[in-house]
Amino acid sequence: MTTAPRTLDPASSALLPIGDGVPALPAPAALLLDFGGVVVTTVPRVTWAQELAEDVVARAATLGARLDERSVAESLRAGRTALSMWKNAASRRLAPRELAPAEIVGDFLLADLPDPVRRTLALDAGELLATMATLVSEHHQRPGIDELLAECATRRLPLGIVSNAHSGRAHRAILADLGLDRFFGVQVYSDEVGIRKPHPGMIRLAAEGLGVAPPQAWYVGDTLDRDVVAGRRAGVGAVVITRDRRTDTPPFRIAEAPDLVLETPEGLIAPLRAALDSAVAEHAASERGAAGGPTTATAPGTEPPAGGPSAAAPSSAAAAGAAPAPSRRGRPAVLLDHGGVITLSTPNPARDEEVGTLIVALSKRIGHPIDLETAARAVAEGWERHRARKRARDTSADPAHRHDEIDPAVLWGDLVGEGLPEPLRAALRLDGAQLSLALHRAKSVPAPRPGALELIRWCREQGIVVGIVSNTISGRGVREILARYGVLADLGPSAYSDEIGVRKPGREIFEAALAGLGSDPADVLYVGDKSVNDGRGGKDAGIGTVCLLRGGKDSDEELAKALAGGFADHVLDSPDALIDLLVERLRETARPSAAAGAHRAAP
Repeated sequence: MTTAPRTLDPASSALLPIGDGVPALPAPAALLLDFGGVVVTTVPRVTWAQELAEDVVARAATLGARLDERSVAESLRAGRTALSMWKNAASRRLAPRELAPAEIVGDFLLADLPDPVRRTLALDAGELLATMATLVSEHHQRPGIDELLAECATRRLPLGIVSNAHSGRAHRAILADLGLDRFFGVQVYSDEVGIRKPHPGMIRLAAEGLGVAPPQAWYVGDTLDRDVVAGRRAGVGAVVITRDRRTDTPPFRIAEAPDLVLETPEGLIAPLRAALDSAVAEHAASERGAAGGPTTATAPGTEPPAGGPSAAAPSSAAAAGAAPAPSRRGRPAVLLDHGGVITLSTPNPARDEEVGTLIVALSKRIGHPIDLETAARAVAEGWERHRARKRARDTSADPAHRHDEIDPAVLWGDLVGEGLPEPLRAALRLDGAQLSLALHRAKSVPAPRPGALELIRWCREQGIVVGIVSNTISGRGVREILARYGVLADLGPSAYSDEIGVRKPGREIFEAALAGLGSDPADVLYVGDKSVNDGRGGKDAGIGTVCLLRGGKDSDEELAKALAGGFADHVLDSPDALIDLLVERLRETARPSAAAGAHRAAP
């Protein structure tokens, strides 16, 4: 149902009617929608904190930490309240950044937990926030969304999502579950691009991905302080509000006003039709006047103009503090590489075509289609550019950035996207993390290395914490593999280069995992398969015992050189050969306490 257009009460930011009817709005070439309050509405779930606390307690148990569920739930509720205050304050800023997932989990939600546990769970922040998104609220499709999206599809009007989110991954899954993801050419989420509304950059990124300029788009949201302000700053053609539970309670006075306020998205269909039909009629009349006869006209949005210059999404890398100085030997802990240690992979010859199919579908959704041969070639050539870039970076004289992991937006928009249409490159940047996951799934067929799962399960039985340090384009993809193996719940701090922002042999990725262990690095045993990334990297991070495995990436000769050069303490044939070293280490740990007991028992 369409309401009368409204303006703002300058004293209170309340929406007031300004007259009857619907104002004439410029015809859009694209429609950008907020997620919550527009596509879906949310109903709070009162049990979310308790349910998430159970998950946190179970994760902490892998570290040997026993947490009280009620205390964890209280920390979660307090953190979410503080986070809401931060978000309201951020809405006042001209160009607010988004908090990194590790900041949300470590500094807000779990700030009351013991430091090693908090650091470990912050490494899994993306997983926790995706879980939290579905526990905090129920998501229900808003009235009229099906009809609105069908109308846009019929008129070939490109659609995008622009949403503040702690888990864009969860939002994407919800859209897919509702069967709506196929309608949207781009989805821009604050946690994926590093900025949040009212930063105008989010709207500009979405418009660029659809191949239009912001003045050619309508933006539809539900809040004044974030959506209306973002739309005005971005210079969109029209800002529309669909009223939801946060609309009439902005945290502070807002000067900007929307062009149209509706009770539900259903009300948007009539003004959208009116604007597009009016543009068609005007275009037809203009053509008749110029040519002296009737012509057919195409509605705006059918063939959107090319986008502007590319803009890579902001990114950030997590940095951990220096490893603590060695002290007396304590209970051992274990860190494992993934590829070559836990998993052996067989290359998939259909990799480029499988990922290329996703790019073809994306290109069609944004109205700049390419064929499968072009897309598959782009994947193959882009991956080779990435490999060459890594080799050049590894020999760089710049120590500050030598081991930086590639940003997904750069991998897909710049390296894979080189030579593709500019709007498609922009869309690839926005879908970078999803495409990296797809590439991780498609590039090879994984299987557990013999002895690896036995080692992990043995450690769990002995109460030895096992963590992961892995270079990868998708930590999420690695977690999926470990879940299929049935050992994900047995693992503690897991540091993945795409999430930390630094690749091995960089110290930061090792230090992130070590901080989660809470152990002296001298008491840690690390197993990898590469003499430089794992051997030199582990030793530079201060890890006490570094083991390299035969049968991985490096040859036996390279492993022998690492052993002779002091970058490895042992070369093993199988992951479960580490068990013998751990048994001896446990004996050494137990000797002081046994000797003390004998001394106390002596007469």
